[in-house]
Amino acid sequence: MPPLLDEGDDITGEFADADLNDRRRSVRLPKVAAALASFPSASIAAATGGHAEMMAAYRLLNCDEVTSAALLAPHRQTTISRCAVHRRVVVSQDTTELDFTHMTAARGLGPLNEKDRKGLYLHALYAVSADGLPLGILDAAMIIRDPATFGSAKIPHKQRPVCDKESRYWIEGYLKTCEAAALLPDCEVISVSDREGDIFEVFAAWHAAVEQGAPRAEWIIRANQDRALAEAMHDDPAKLFEALAAAPLLGCHSFDVTAKAGKKRIGGKRAGGKWVPVQRSARVVQQEVRAMEVTPRPPGRKGMKLPQVTFWAVLAEEREPPAGQDPVCWLLLTSKPVRTLEEALEIIGLYRRRWDIEVFHRVLKTGCRVESIQLKSGQALCNALAIHLVVAWRILYLTHLGRVVPHLPCGSVFEEAEWKSACAVVKRDKAAGEPTIAEFIGIVGKLGGHLGRKGDGPPGPQSLWQGLARVRDFACAWRAFHGE
Repeated sequence: MPPLLDEGDDITGEFADADLNDRRRSVRLPKVAAALASFPSASIAAATGGHAEMMAAYRLLNCDEVTSAALLAPHRQTTISRCAVHRRVVVSQDTTELDFTHMTAARGLGPLNEKDRKGLYLHALYAVSADGLPLGILDAAMIIRDPATFGSAKIPHKQRPVCDKESRYWIEGYLKTCEAAALLPDCEVISVSDREGDIFEVFAAWHAAVEQGAPRAEWIIRANQDRALAEAMHDDPAKLFEALAAAPLLGCHSFDVTAKAGKKRIGGKRAGGKWVPVQRSARVVQQEVRAMEVTPRPPGRKGMKLPQVTFWAVLAEEREPPAGQDPVCWLLLTSKPVRTLEEALEIIGLYRRRWDIEVFHRVLKTGCRVESIQLKSGQALCNALAIHLVVAWRILYLTHLGRVVPHLPCGSVFEEAEWKSACAVVKRDKAAGEPTIAEFIGIVGKLGGHLGRKGDGPPGPQSLWQGLARVRDFACAWRAFHGE
């Protein structure tokens, strides 16, 4: 297994090389990040732990010369370094809504799906290894809509150029993933997107890189458009979904799904479709798997001609779902050849890594409570979000470490005051020796409400972020009583 940690690895190392055009700001950033990481669900005032520290954090976040891109730049470099030791890396991109409607006095925010709701959209590139180790954030675009032009476009959406649509962030996300791939010559980088990423310009960008022999990322995208095929014969299906349904059967596979309450949209997003609650039962899903090479007809774009691109498609379809349940069905488009069942299952497995970014967004919103941040401008909020992105990643990183390297000494990632104070409280033993990372993650989880019974499994992200807040308080008291 590749090394997971560097010596002395902690969140301050993610910001150590920041260049904020002022030495004082560059020195302040790791301190602010460490405070927020120690108390992820707290407000900035509570996390920083004093008036002087609080004001220094606010000055950093409100500084006009500080941008979210500059704050994330050193973390991106450390993420690239972590990626470099893996044979394959999955970069998932997704957009999530951040609602700051409650902040009536905040400036520089934009409307969300309605004019009376304001906030921003976060489009992140989240890197994980093929077996799920969280590696970091490669990029994050903060999308703030212009209130003056929201809902007033004179040109219909389908007729507007892609550069004027928010869908351009998916194309830019793929291009930025290609930039990372150029820095990782010994690592296969795979961009994974859900249906919103089904944009022909992504295929065209990959095709251009192939033609030029340039470094590029491979891609897996869940199909959204039932595209017309370029070379359909008289008796052949003319559309993508119909063609895949008639493709040769490669085989079957099965996997477990857990029970889940969720929502699905009835009607299109732009047509004002409503979300309705759905309930998924826990069951074993059995899917039939089909694959074929496809060449869709390039869509028309005003003022430009898109190339014809050939790639592969994989259909994984549940044939007999339980009564009242929607079938689990994915039609996946990919730049990687798929000729066998083994290759198709590999594509399906890599696509399922996309759920990691959903967990990441949940930790960001629920664990770090970013929608409760109180700042007066959109720029300051974006700067705070950039730091919290790294905090959320580290929570998931620690969760994973406790499971894959359980015998690692906990001092590799926690300060001495943190593990000694927590052990003294939970174990009632002030002289306890240094526990392993798995043992200490269990202690932190217990402080966060994880019962730790025989069948409970290891602590998850939620109990971990709740426990970290208590560990931070214990460590502060420990230092005070020991004169540190």
